[in-house]
Amino acid sequence: MHLRPLFVCFVAVADVVMAASLPLRIVSFNIRYAATSLDTNEKPWSDRRTGLINQLKSVTANASSSGAVPVLGLQEVLDAQLNDIKSGLGSEWTHFGFGRDDGKKSGEYNPIIYRTADLRLVYSEQKWLSPTPDKVSFGWGAGSRRVVVIGVFEHIATGTRFMHANTHLDNVSSQARSEGIKVALARVQAVQEQYGPLAVTLTGDFNSEPNGDAYSTLADTGYLTEMWNSGATRLGTNQLTYTGFSTTGKSRIDFVWFGPADEDRYSAKQFEFLNNYIDSVFISDHRMVVADLTLK
Repeated sequence: MHLRPLFVCFVAVADVVMAASLPLRIVSFNIRYAATSLDTNEKPWSDRRTGLINQLKSVTANASSSGAVPVLGLQEVLDAQLNDIKSGLGSEWTHFGFGRDDGKKSGEYNPIIYRTADLRLVYSEQKWLSPTPDKVSFGWGAGSRRVVVIGVFEHIATGTRFMHANTHLDNVSSQARSEGIKVALARVQAVQEQYGPLAVTLTGDFNSEPNGDAYSTLADTGYLTEMWNSGATRLGTNQLTYTGFSTTGKSRIDFVWFGPADEDRYSAKQFEFLNNYIDSVFISDHRMVVADLTLK
């Protein structure tokens, strides 16, 4: 793993500035649900679990040793997988988000996972990406129910607040993707009205490549900036995030966004798409996206 400590370039005279800023490590990762009918080269969750959890532990430990606060936005997480991941990370980790099929434990979660020693959850919501976002529902011909999970967090040590949102857009309907990201953004902006002004990060599997339907819908608003386009340093050689169960990348559909773009609240430092083939096992059909930013 190539991710570097965040502060190696800082000097002692910057201590006052550093005290007023908050380094964050934002992670987006579609972990692949625990399928019972396996694709070619796919291993069951019981075989993928250890390598995947170890990668999450490494990424979060590296962040903490550098003084950064990690926030994880995961997709395709079933209830048993969520329990495994939280158990693997340790008892100081918790989550917000529910099963998308009943608002409880049924279906996939899009959980936001964070460490309670670092962050206090001030406000949270889960909304469905549909014309009726307050109800368990499908939207615009979607193949699955889709949700956005939003949290307002307060950094315990400094009192600094920020918002994080996490989503997974539909793989079937282009309209569902484009309309779904509009719902997600509308909810972010509604939370801003109540708790803002706040810095915002958004993670997700968009099932939409750059310049595709949902990606363009969000980019065209000018509200958020995607890490790839931020001027941040790209670490490693991987350029694609979805690989299937293959060592050859297929597309870039997993993203970290930040903003609001016109408020200059974040300094984007670096990002990387981590390898998903570990010890001869594909831990997922996606690569983890790891982004380091500093909240000014």
